[in-house]
Amino acid sequence: MKKKFEYKTVVLKPKVNFWTVEYDPNEMDKTLNQHGNEGWELVSVESREHMGTYLFHYTFKREL
Repeated sequence: MKKKFEYKTVVLKPKVNFWTVEYDPNEMDKTLNQHGNEGWELVSVESREHMGTYLFHYTFKREL
């Protein structure tokens, strides 16, 4: 029998102030650890620019 997987994409947005964009590594780690504890495996990270701000798209998979 072939293995089957499900996928999940999570978008992390930075905190944007008037002059700065801040990425919180602790918040990123919290999100990654939460999904890892639920059995999700990180398979890719993609940064995308939206209106001058980069968003991180994390794609996870887990076996069904």
